[in-house]
Amino acid sequence: MKLKLVVTDMDGTFLNPQGDIHHDACQQLKARCQRNDITFAFCTGKQCERVARILDGIEQDTYIVGDSATRIQYNHQTIWAETFNKELGLELIERLRHIDPQQTIIVCTDKRAYVQRGISDAEQKIVHGSYENVEYIADYSDISEDFVKVTVHDANKACIDNATYLKDFEDRLYIVAADAEWIDIAKKGVHKGSTIEHLQQRLGVDASETIVFGDGLNDIELFKVADTRVAMDNAYPELKEHADIIAKSNQHNGVIHTLNTLLDLYEA
Repeated sequence: MKLKLVVTDMDGTFLNPQGDIHHDACQQLKARCQRNDITFAFCTGKQCERVARILDGIEQDTYIVGDSATRIQYNHQTIWAETFNKELGLELIERLRHIDPQQTIIVCTDKRAYVQRGISDAEQKIVHGSYENVEYIADYSDISEDFVKVTVHDANKACIDNATYLKDFEDRLYIVAADAEWIDIAKKGVHKGSTIEHLQQRLGVDASETIVFGDGLNDIELFKVADTRVAMDNAYPELKEHADIIAKSNQHNGVIHTLNTLLDLYEA
């Protein structure tokens, strides 16, 4: 295998359960990949700017495929984004409110995330864990831009069931329950798999030269565009069924351990 592109999810995969990274180990891995002409990409539901904040310098010369794969940033510049019509987004929000008025709705544009005022302190903390640029507004109709995505956080962990009530939107939008707490909604046809395919084309890389890491149900599409698929030990069983390798859990730095092991073989 000639490895040219590494793509990893963040939450539950590259980040530990506390949402942190082992900075020195990450720097060493990044340098090792660069010596072998391997490009590194982070593919996540988190806002691109939030990922850069977490990586704290490691993001330089890597690709951030953020906001549920609706945006690509390189060296803090957005180089690609896909949006959908604001009016469709507002129609979707009305449905989400009808399903459960208590869940937190996060509307993202290519500039910032918008959240309606009045959410609890606990929900604000969760929002800021994934979004760096956040604006609190009176109503989502006040947003002037088109949307890159709408995300739902449900502290009651009913997202997998609640997503089934959005099926009549599936001819116009891509909808996935990443796990029990999160639903991500983007332009139809835009997801981790399609956006990484775009990045592969940009880099001149194909599936045989790509390795991907994930843990969630939204990583199933990602696994379709790489010939080497790695699920974390803590991953959903449905994702593990698609994996070639089961890595150590994110608690035990499974991504770093697996890549260093593969690079040992690669460099031998």
